Amino acid sequence: MTVRKKIFIGCILIMLAVNGLFAQRTVKEITFDDFFQTVLSNNLELIVERYEVSKAEAALAAARVFEDPELEMIFPVFDEDEFSGFPRNIEFELEVPIELFGKRRNRIRQARAEKFAAQAGLDDFLRYLRTDAATTYIEVLSNQLMLERMNLNLEQLNQLLEVNQTLFEVGEIGEIDVLQTRVEVRLFQAEMMDAKMEFSDLMGEVYFLMGGVSADSLVFSGNIPSVSPVMNFQALRERALENRSDILLARRNLEASEFAMRLARSERLPDISLIFGYHNEEAVRPGPGFAAVYGGLIIPLKFSGFNSGEFRMSRIEMEQARVELQAATLDVESGLLTAWEKFQLMLQKRLLFTETILQDAERVRDAIVFSYQQGDVSLLEVLQAQNTLNEVYLSYYETLAMFAHSLVDLSREAGEWLVEF
Repeated sequence: MTVRKKIFIGCILIMLAVNGLFAQRTVKEITFDDFFQTVLSNNLELIVERYEVSKAEAALAAARVFEDPELEMIFPVFDEDEFSGFPRNIEFELEVPIELFGKRRNRIRQARAEKFAAQAGLDDFLRYLRTDAATTYIEVLSNQLMLERMNLNLEQLNQLLEVNQTLFEVGEIGEIDVLQTRVEVRLFQAEMMDAKMEFSDLMGEVYFLMGGVSADSLVFSGNIPSVSPVMNFQALRERALENRSDILLARRNLEASEFAMRLARSERLPDISLIFGYHNEEAVRPGPGFAAVYGGLIIPLKFSGFNSGEFRMSRIEMEQARVELQAATLDVESGLLTAWEKFQLMLQKRLLFTETILQDAERVRDAIVFSYQQGDVSLLEVLQAQNTLNEVYLSYYETLAMFAHSLVDLSREAGEWLVEF
C-alpha cells in the first residue's frame, strides 16, 4: 500500500469518527397520522368551516318553530269614584296564526338541505386539507432526505479536502488541487444554506397547518409513497361522480334551491289566523250586562303576492344551482382524467429511478476515487464523479416526491384516499 493511499484512508476514518459524535441529537419524530390528527384538532381554517355546519344546524332548528300566537286581555278599571258609573269589562282574545300552502314544510326542507350542504362543504374542505397536509408531508420527507444526502456529500468533500491538504504537505500533489477542492467545498456549503432556507419556509407551512409552532424539533418519519395501488380508472370515475364531496355539495345546493323556490311560490299566498275570545261586560245600571264566547277568522288581503319578483329570483337561483352541478360534474371528469394521465406518466418515470441507479453511481464514484488514490485520474474527475453521485441521489428523491404528489392529486380528484405513508 502506497503512502498516498494510507494517508487517504486514515483521514477518512478520522473524519467519520468525528462526524458520528456530532450526529447524536435528541429529536421528536412524528408520523403522518400524528401530523394529520394535529391538523384536524388545531387548524384554524378548519375550525372556521365547522362553524358553518353549526350555523346550519341552528337554522334548521329555527325553521321548525311555529309562529307565536297572541293573547289580548282587557281588565276592568279600578274601583275609583270617578269611574263608578262606567261598565266593568273583562275580555280575553287569542289569535293563532296558521301557515298554509306548505310554507313551514318547505322552509324545514330547505334548511335541512342547507345543513347537508354545509356538511358536504366541510367534507370538501377536508378533502383539500388532507391533500395539503400530505403534499407538505411529502415535501418535508423529500427535503429531509436531500439534506441528509447533501450533508453526506459535504462530509465526503471535506474528507477529500483534508486528504489533499495532507498530500500537499508531503509533496504528493500540487497546491492547485487543494485550492480547487476548497472552492468546491465552499460552493457546496452555499448551496446547502439555500436548501436549509427553503426547508425553513416549508416548516412554516407545517406550523400553519398544525395551528401553531411546535416547541420540539420535529423530524417527520415514514417513507415517501412509491407503490402504485391497484385501481381502475373507470371505477374511480364512477365513484367520484357519485360520492365526491363537491358533487354532493352541488346536489344539496340544488335541492335547497328547489325548496326555496317552492317556499317563495307559497309565500305569495296568504296565511290565516284563528280567533277565540271571551267577553264579559257589566252594563250601566239598571241595564243588564252580558257575556259572550266568540270565534273568528282573519284573512289578510295579500296584494303583494301579485309581485312575482321574489319567486322569479328563487327560480333563477335554482337554475344557477343546476348549472353549478353540471360544472362540478365536468370538473370531476376533466380533473380526474388529467390526474390519472399525470399519475401514469410519473409511474413510468419512477420506474426509471430505482436503487440500482444509486448503486451504479456509488460504484462509479468509488472506482474513480480508487483510481485517484493510485494517481491514475485527476482531481477534476473525482469532483465530477462526486457531483454526479450527489445529483443522482437528489434526482431520485425528487422523482419519488413527484410520483407521490401525483398519487395525492389523484386521491383528491377521485375523492378517496389512495396514499399510504
